[in-house]
Amino acid sequence: MKNAPSVLVVEDNRELSEAVREALAEAGYAVEGAATLADAARQLREGDFHVALLDLGLPDGSGLDLLTTIADEGLLTEAVVVTGQSDVATAVRAMRMGACDYLVKPTPIEELTTVTAQAVERGRLRRENVALRVRLDRHEQGSTGIVTEDPGMRAMLATLQRVAPTDLSVLVLGESGTGKELVARAVHDASTRKGGPFVAINCAALPENLLESELFGYERGAFTGALVRKPGLFEVADGGTLLLDEIGEFGKGVQAKLLRVLETGEFYRVGSTRPLRTSVRIVAATNRDLAGQAAAGEFREDLYYRLNGVSLELPPLRERRGDVMPLALHFLKQARSRKSLGPRALEALKGYDWPGNVRELQMVVRRADILCDGDEIGPEHVPLTRVARRSGSGELPSGLTLAELEERYIRKVLKDHDGQRGKAAQTLGIDVKTLYNRLKRSGED
Repeated sequence: MKNAPSVLVVEDNRELSEAVREALAEAGYAVEGAATLADAARQLREGDFHVALLDLGLPDGSGLDLLTTIADEGLLTEAVVVTGQSDVATAVRAMRMGACDYLVKPTPIEELTTVTAQAVERGRLRRENVALRVRLDRHEQGSTGIVTEDPGMRAMLATLQRVAPTDLSVLVLGESGTGKELVARAVHDASTRKGGPFVAINCAALPENLLESELFGYERGAFTGALVRKPGLFEVADGGTLLLDEIGEFGKGVQAKLLRVLETGEFYRVGSTRPLRTSVRIVAATNRDLAGQAAAGEFREDLYYRLNGVSLELPPLRERRGDVMPLALHFLKQARSRKSLGPRALEALKGYDWPGNVRELQMVVRRADILCDGDEIGPEHVPLTRVARRSGSGELPSGLTLAELEERYIRKVLKDHDGQRGKAAQTLGIDVKTLYNRLKRSGED
C-alpha cells in the first residue's frame, strides 16, 4: 500500500526481537513481531507484509516452513532468513525455497536494515510484474494517443487536462467503440499517478460473484477453487488508476462495496475479515445513461455522485465526421502501412454512419490494408455494412425513438449473420453480453 513498507520479525528471543523491531521502526518501517511458527503463519496469511525476517529455530517448528507457506499461498512477501545456524546446506535449502537472503547471527543492525531495504525493493519489482501480467491478461491497448480535429472533442480534452492532475473521480460517457479506454489512459498519463499502474476491467464481461473477487481479491479457501490467496485489482492498481469499464453493469451488492472503497479507502478480500487500504484513482466508463439508471433506482444515486466527480463525454463518430480521415490515416500509420487512401475510399468512409464508432473504423482500415495488393486503397477494399434507416421519402421513419432505431439496426445485423450473436456483436462493436442485455430489454430473448 502507500504507507510505510511492512516487516514481520519472526524471532522467539524477546530481547533480540524488540531490538530489531525498534531499529526497523526508526528506519521508517511498519513492524510487527511473532515468536512462534503458528503465530507467524497466521500473521502472514492475514497481513500484507513486504518482508519477513525469519528465525529458523522456533519453539514449535522450523522457520523454513514459513517459506513453504509464502510459496503455497502466493504471498507477495520477501523472506530473509536470520539464524544462528551457519551451515551451507541450510542456506542453500532456504534460497531454493524462495528466501532472498540469508544472514547469520549476530547480525549488525546496519546490515539488517540494508538487506531489508534490498528485499523491499525486490518485492516492489515483483509486485509491479504482477500488475503487468494482470494488464496483459486484459489485453490493454498500448496507445494513449487521441486523434481528433473536432471542436467538441478538443473541448473535452481541455477539460481532461485540467482534471487529470487532481484526484477527482472521472466518469467517461460514450457509445461502445468511441475510445473511452483511451480517454481513461490519457487521464492516467496526465496525472500525478502516471508512474503507478493503469489497470482496466470490463465489468460487463463477468458475473457479479466473479467481478467481486476480481476487484477485491480473495483468501485461500474463500470458495471452491480458491487454492491460493489472490490479490484483487484494488491492490494491483494501488498508487495508480483503475478503469471500471461498463460500470452500468454493476450489481447492487458490488455497488455497495465499491462505494465503501471510494468513501473510506478500505476494502475486504472475499473470505477475509481484515480490512485493507488502497489509494486508487477511479475512472468509470459506460455507454449507458447512468444518471437515468440512478433516477430509476437501477443504480445507487450516492455511488453515481461519487463516480461523477467530472464527466467527459465522447460524441459518436457519426457526429464528428471530420475525424474520419485523420483517424483512418492514423490507423494506417499504426499498421506501418505505406498505402494511401484513395479519394473514393475516403468518400465511402465519410458517408458511413459508423455504428461501431472508432473501433469499427480501425478494423475496416486494418482489413483494407491487408486486402489491398496495390499502393492505393479503393472503395472495393472498404465494404461497409449499411442499414436501411431511411424511408422511401429519404427521411428517417417518423415516430421512432433512438432506442427503436437502434433495436431495428440490431435485428438487421443479427439477420445478416443468421442469428449468430458472436458475429453480430463483432459487427456492432459491442461484446456478446451487451448484445444479450439489449435483446433481453427488447423482449427478443
